[in-house]
Amino acid sequence: MQRCVSLRRMAGVLLGLVLYFLLTVPWVQAATRTLPKDAKLHPQGWAVGDLIQFKKGTTVSTNDLGEVVSGTLADDTLLQPRGWERVIDDYYYVSAYTDLSPYFPRYPRFFAERKYNMAIPGYGHLLYKGGSTVTFSEKGEVLAGTIAEPATVRLVAGKYGFVTFKPNTALAFYDSGALLSGVLDADTNLRPVGWAANNRADDSAGFIKFSGKKNVVFSENGEVISGTLKEPVKWHSTEGPVREFSAQSSVHFYEQGTAAEKAD
Repeated sequence: MQRCVSLRRMAGVLLGLVLYFLLTVPWVQAATRTLPKDAKLHPQGWAVGDLIQFKKGTTVSTNDLGEVVSGTLADDTLLQPRGWERVIDDYYYVSAYTDLSPYFPRYPRFFAERKYNMAIPGYGHLLYKGGSTVTFSEKGEVLAGTIAEPATVRLVAGKYGFVTFKPNTALAFYDSGALLSGVLDADTNLRPVGWAANNRADDSAGFIKFSGKKNVVFSENGEVISGTLKEPVKWHSTEGPVREFSAQSSVHFYEQGTAAEKAD
């Protein structure tokens, strides 16, 4: 009998502790809030407790753990994009100074210093622009954000071919790490979606020149879904006669081999 009473008392104590925990410990839920001042916060998915600074007066979205899903950077910040394994030439440059020997005190200090730039490996990081919004994947990598410097990325994993994107423009990745969209830094020959069904009688091998300084949207296979043409194109549609698109046309391409001009 005494053992039963003890067990009941223990159960009552445990229940009381659980209720106390539920009533007194604040539960963190997914939320959106405006920052009253610059704040150093944890992005979602980071395995180490590093912080990055988000800008005063802007909105941050957090997950149910209080980690930042999206927010506006206070300063230019090096971060890994979702497709970081595809980034090449990922160096950034810093200025350094060295003293010249011997140093003569009567001369101005700048005669005794030499300034030079050093290239530092980025290890798959890109420099994202302060004052712009970044969105993090569940693994802590940037899915979308504005790059502060040009970025060169392998278009298709395991295949040769690289695309360079313009600085101060948005660059986005699929969750798989494949390129989603970006602004081309220069005119670039790319294959559009449905190119294999477009039986062009020439040596183009399905490639079309797309205009630099214009946004392109890619499929996960690295083919262009939409972009701006650099030159006139005759598209042999699978659903009718040849379509002619003029230079600087914004065109949307479809898997079945059709294409249509997009309205501005």
